[in-house]
Amino acid sequence: MNPDIKVHRMAFALGIAALAGTAQAAWDCASLTAVTTADSTITSATLTSPPAVIGGASVTVPFCRVQGIARPSSDSEIKFEVWLPPTTADWTDKRMKVNGTGGYAGSVPYARLAQDVADGIVSAGSNMGHDGGESASWTLNRPEKVKDWGLRAHYSVATAAKALSNAFYAEPVKYSYFEGCSNGGRQALMMAQNYPQLFDGIVAGAPSNFYPDLLMWLLWTGKQLTPSAPFGPPSVSTAKRQAVTQRVLQACDAADGLADAQITNPRACTFDIDSMGPAGDGTLSAPELAVFKAMYAGTTSEAGVQRYTGARLGSEADWSPLFADNGGYGPFIGHYVYSLESPPFDWRRDINFSGVYDVVKQALTPITAAPSPDLRAFTSRGGKIIQYHGWNDSVVTPDGSIGYHYALTQFEWLQSLPPGVADKLIDKLSPQTVEATARAFGHKVRDYHRLFMLPAVGHCGGSTGPSAIGGGAPEPPKAFRKADTHVVSAVIKWVEQGVAPEQIIATAFDATGGVRRQRPLCPYPAQAVHDGQGDINSAASFSCETPKPRDVEVEAGDMLHIRNALTQRALLLPNR
Repeated sequence: MNPDIKVHRMAFALGIAALAGTAQAAWDCASLTAVTTADSTITSATLTSPPAVIGGASVTVPFCRVQGIARPSSDSEIKFEVWLPPTTADWTDKRMKVNGTGGYAGSVPYARLAQDVADGIVSAGSNMGHDGGESASWTLNRPEKVKDWGLRAHYSVATAAKALSNAFYAEPVKYSYFEGCSNGGRQALMMAQNYPQLFDGIVAGAPSNFYPDLLMWLLWTGKQLTPSAPFGPPSVSTAKRQAVTQRVLQACDAADGLADAQITNPRACTFDIDSMGPAGDGTLSAPELAVFKAMYAGTTSEAGVQRYTGARLGSEADWSPLFADNGGYGPFIGHYVYSLESPPFDWRRDINFSGVYDVVKQALTPITAAPSPDLRAFTSRGGKIIQYHGWNDSVVTPDGSIGYHYALTQFEWLQSLPPGVADKLIDKLSPQTVEATARAFGHKVRDYHRLFMLPAVGHCGGSTGPSAIGGGAPEPPKAFRKADTHVVSAVIKWVEQGVAPEQIIATAFDATGGVRRQRPLCPYPAQAVHDGQGDINSAASFSCETPKPRDVEVEAGDMLHIRNALTQRALLLPNR
């Protein structure tokens, strides 16, 4: 029996006879306080009517608001909410969605719950086990809370949401979905890898699934962009970063055949940053030039070995000098890995990218990493994943998603081989082998996973390119929440109708809410190509075309991510 269904039946059985005449009778909202699961109890269940504002989100429809707490450990306090449409007739196609959270979370994503329940979807979210924003204070000597945030909160929330739906409607959830971007994207891939029975469709935006490596990249960026002190002066001014972006655009904007102030594929861009340094026009000083080179190079050990891929050309204006300090990532390592406050732990002084990097990766992988390309338990049930990533993202750099895409294609080839044989082949992988294997097995991956890259788009949206596709990126208005312009709607159509997205149209809106530009996003490695005559702001003027094999180059950074994923293909993290 599916373990989740077993949990639902157990929860449903706890007291239902006392609350209704038959085992299949629906419960009223207030009675849902009697529902329990293995680790969750309900603290409140009330009918809520508009107008109302909850957690800053405007409520536009009536619903049953359920609040609860999950305690998978003695130190756990995962506060969650499940919002249920008020009647079975209001429940759209028996759907449920759990909403991921970015950063450290620390609060229920009320805006997502309000939108979902207005669309007739049972919607759930949590504080991931702690209250507060982007502060790492809760991580000191609280390993179980870190596990809740890193690994198991969504399991508890999803099982509770399914049990509540079963009780309230006297019918089980038919389709279950998950969405998230950034850390929420990491959570999304973790759901597919570790809890494959929970969800049917998943949207993973800019996923930090190589989390320990990503954490060290964020500290690398902090050391480069604000090297002197916490929240200190930046090493390169905003004006100079913007100047570099403009020069990159001058060099590469029209390389795709269209001058539209965005670079379709930055990997095809060639620009010599030295032309702006002391040996060039002098725009950048020697120390400033070194910062740009370090950001492009990615996390690099003291011996000069690349450990994680860096920012892409054209993203410079979107770099965030204070991101590492604002996120508290250095103190988090001090707290969780070394059990030290900050101070005395000083990450700018105490972090290195060789020995310390290895210690951090060993400590954090068991509770945060979601690198495995082995999705068979998820896909064997018909599970579908849409992954997306902005090319200008310098927080979770985009090559991680491309590397994971390639790892999926390689695993399709390697999965039938004995582990020892597969390991030897992984050691010998070359870019040429990866390219050939991707061409041979890419169609198998496209049956369950599609990656969409967003030109001129930063971290989970932002920057200058069209990015209103939902799923953790900016949400478009309701009229645009359909399969061809909304990523969650696209995965719903794929799951429920078997229609895979051949393109998703991203929208940029102007200040009045009108459409400024639309551009089709294409399943990687395809990209949007202009027809040569139509309106460049209209998606109808573009089609998706796959580059010729010789134009698809697997880079050294891709190989880094591919091996990182494949060597961790057996990684399964316990939910207890």
